[in-house]
Amino acid sequence: MELTNENYFSPEAMSKYWSVSAFKSFSRCEACGLAEVKREYKREVTDALLIGSYVDAHFSGEMTPFMAMNGDKMFKKNGELLAKFEQANRIIEAVENQPLMMEFLTGDKQTVLTADLFGVPWKGKLDVLTDKRIVDLKCVKDFNDIYDPGYGYRSWIEYWGYDIQGAVYQRLVEENTGKVLPFYIVAVTKEKVPDMKVIQIPQHILDTALKLVEAKIDRFDLIKQGEIEPRRCEKCDWCKSTKKLTVPEVYEIKEV
Repeated sequence: MELTNENYFSPEAMSKYWSVSAFKSFSRCEACGLAEVKREYKREVTDALLIGSYVDAHFSGEMTPFMAMNGDKMFKKNGELLAKFEQANRIIEAVENQPLMMEFLTGDKQTVLTADLFGVPWKGKLDVLTDKRIVDLKCVKDFNDIYDPGYGYRSWIEYWGYDIQGAVYQRLVEENTGKVLPFYIVAVTKEKVPDMKVIQIPQHILDTALKLVEAKIDRFDLIKQGEIEPRRCEKCDWCKSTKKLTVPEVYEIKEV
């Protein structure tokens, strides 16, 4: 299939191609990731997610399709933005008042690329692409480190897998153009007074993230193709909603 902006999120595209979002879903929980690919489960669209998507649509020029899908959730009947979403316009204003951010958001918008990476087909939709760099716009809660069970506190970039996204996007561009371009994040927070940063992810971090993708993708693809059973995390909403109790568990006191 020829991948375009119109069919990028179609069931056919999700079935044929791997994406960064799918890889991250499988990394969190293989069972939930597979359910998402099979359209058996869809993550909740929260107010925070809508704010970020609204800001993305503004700067990508995709406000018309965004409004067609989400306008009724964000606007009153008279066309005014609901109070809980007014932060989105404050974020947009803050970004537009920063010449450096606007410079990095200038280029080809929402470029769709595909390539075979590590033996499987991948797709990516790049926020901004120029002949000098790859740029992704991120709206995040704040820039504080985030506690991740099993890992401890991690940077918000690593916690949300933006290093993985940059690594995959860089390889997609390289496979299509032969150029290895630096990856930048234009980041803005959803705080009452938005904080802002333009961040370059160093090459050694991208290289490490890509090795992680290479190490995991074979197993994930076998799960996706139905060759092996996925592991369940038993903590996510999908696992809780499909849990089947078979035997009682024995309560034990855990040592601190």
